[in-house]
Amino acid sequence: MSGAATRGRRAVAVALVLLLVAAHLWLAASHGVVADEAYYTVWSRHLAAGYFDHPPIIAWIIAPGDALGGLLGWPRELGVRLLPAILGGMALLPLLPLTGRPVLAALLLGATPLLFLGGVLATPDAPLAAAWALGLWAAAGRRWRLLGLAAGLATLSKYTGALLLPCALLAELGEPPGRRVRAGQVLQAVAIAAVVVAPNLAWNAAHDFVSIRFQLGHVAGVETTAGAGRLAFLAAQAGLVGPVGFLVALAWLGTRAPLPGRPLDRVARLCWWTAAPLLVVATLAGGEANWAAPAWLSLLVALTRETGRWPRLAGFAGGSTAMLTAAATVHLFHPLVDIPMDPSHRLGAGKVLADSVAAWGVEPVITARYQEAALIDFYARIPAHALPGHGRPDQYDLWPAPFDPDEPLTHDPPVTHLLYVRPWRGDAPLVLEEDHWEHRGPNLVTARADGTDPLRPVVVQRWQVYELRWEGTGSP
Repeated sequence: MSGAATRGRRAVAVALVLLLVAAHLWLAASHGVVADEAYYTVWSRHLAAGYFDHPPIIAWIIAPGDALGGLLGWPRELGVRLLPAILGGMALLPLLPLTGRPVLAALLLGATPLLFLGGVLATPDAPLAAAWALGLWAAAGRRWRLLGLAAGLATLSKYTGALLLPCALLAELGEPPGRRVRAGQVLQAVAIAAVVVAPNLAWNAAHDFVSIRFQLGHVAGVETTAGAGRLAFLAAQAGLVGPVGFLVALAWLGTRAPLPGRPLDRVARLCWWTAAPLLVVATLAGGEANWAAPAWLSLLVALTRETGRWPRLAGFAGGSTAMLTAAATVHLFHPLVDIPMDPSHRLGAGKVLADSVAAWGVEPVITARYQEAALIDFYARIPAHALPGHGRPDQYDLWPAPFDPDEPLTHDPPVTHLLYVRPWRGDAPLVLEEDHWEHRGPNLVTARADGTDPLRPVVVQRWQVYELRWEGTGSP
């Protein structure tokens, strides 16, 4: 292939990546945020080196976009998602030089729900994908210091990013002894990664390693689901990259295992080692679908490097996945089928709750879970707070509570009237009733979404809202 043809194909691939970024920004401005995005936005107003649930990069990249969006009058959803959406698309750029078919790679990767739709959301997966892609490019070119930087950034995005450096170094075992990475280069990469991650480790040390313990406990918790959880996890992987892409990638993973007598070129071996361990660990844990997301970057790049039948299979996978993603995108705007617990319905539910809470005109607002507190904060601009002991532990447990529910009169000014929000729980008792709070309610707030029948909207979520007044004893 001539140099002009190669440059032309790379230019087309880059243009496709830019179109993907443009699509991300359009989708970002078109739909409401989910609870976790609102939660990370609350973090971004309290910048730190770590948080209860994750490392800090997602908060760091939300903050400037949110500030810029506010200055320019953009929809807040666009400002919050601005940098994550750009990173989610630009993650493809470091991967294009790793394949001889950059256009196929851009189409195959960009068309997946994982990147086309998932890359829109302001979650830790967007910076993780960008750092993982940078690390693959660095390792393929033996840029060890840059690999250390990418590994550190990946770990600051999500703790699963810590697997990038050891997996990339494992790929070096297949190199001839004279070409393997030297010990000094490994130490440089590890040292740079350690320096990048050091602020988060220091934050964890100062907070009893609460974030790392939470994630390890999260993994231990999902292991109790055993087989059912693992099957659900694998089914979710097929949804992330399309059923055909999922099967073709697994076939490549099995037939290209770096066994004795089965040599692989450097990049293919790197792709295998940065995919297989992550997939195995995530599958055994049976956890959330996005735990293994970076592995698919490696696998789909590997497919586009092959010869023989693999490029045709990759093209077929890309075409079928593109149709699936196109249908899912249309479904976001105009429901095509009624899906039980459709995740797209939650994109607008938070605003319904926040608008209802704002209409009460009662503050402070406390909630049973971080999800409701964050959504109310995001849409109503009311600094709600999730009370400890009502939901799972979260970042609100590490921040000072706005008042002591046991001694509300000691607050300045005294708190005698508040709003309490929780998911619908029937007639389950209120914990705060034990603290001498008289309640009115519950008042029911229901979020609905359009279904295929315009006359029968779908109930997405319901909440109970209580007005509480202090009837206990105490003095200001």
